[in-house]
Amino acid sequence: MYRIKVYYSLAMMILLSGTMLAGDIKINFSTSNINDARKLASQEGKLIFVDFYADWCTPCKWMEQTTFADEEVVKTLNGNFIAVKANIDEAEGYDLKNAFEVRYLPTMLIFNSEGQLLDRVEETLSPRKLIELLEKYNAPEHKKVVKYDFNTSPTQAKRAQSESMKQTASEYTKYFEEPQKNDVFRVQVGVFQRHEGANEMVKTLQQLFVEQVTVTNELKNGVPVYKVRLGQFTTQSEAENFKNTLKNEYNMIGIVI
Repeated sequence: MYRIKVYYSLAMMILLSGTMLAGDIKINFSTSNINDARKLASQEGKLIFVDFYADWCTPCKWMEQTTFADEEVVKTLNGNFIAVKANIDEAEGYDLKNAFEVRYLPTMLIFNSEGQLLDRVEETLSPRKLIELLEKYNAPEHKKVVKYDFNTSPTQAKRAQSESMKQTASEYTKYFEEPQKNDVFRVQVGVFQRHEGANEMVKTLQQLFVEQVTVTNELKNGVPVYKVRLGQFTTQSEAENFKNTLKNEYNMIGIVI
């Protein structure tokens, strides 16, 4: 009888310790800074997983307590993905929601290591369903290491020729507006009617330059437009000099905003 109690106690200790260890394993969610996630993914050769949620979203809470607490889900995300959690009620998450036109919660996006959108899911997923989704894209062709030195100056940066840049070059001047005065000056290099085009250009610019890349989302005649701007200068002359550098060295046309 004594041995049975001892064996039972040992079994319970092992079971409880295993449960505690599993509970201690958590997904390494970062902030909702997608640019930092993209750089990290390209350096480490990982994919990007973005989860849009809100504190008032009941399905989101269910996934947090079940799906994102599943040990296999945690290991898969931590091992192969840069995981981003975007609260749409906070500033960064709200901007990200608008950029990707998120209308339902939960919404999950998967990008490859180069920042290209691979899939979009707008539903509640069980652990098994999420693992199936993650494994679908967990392949070498989606996890390339992009070797760019983001600490070099624009004139020293690698001038990788992007087919997407060539395809969109003819669209740049079509949507340009007149420059507007502001405390900060930037060089506007593209305006798109689809956020996919803007995201593609942003990805290329981030590989070429260390200057800040921003995208503004505005409505023009009831149609959303995405304006891609490069740099952040305190004087107009600095912005004009950078614009001339873009034209002379990269054959890119821009206007100072």
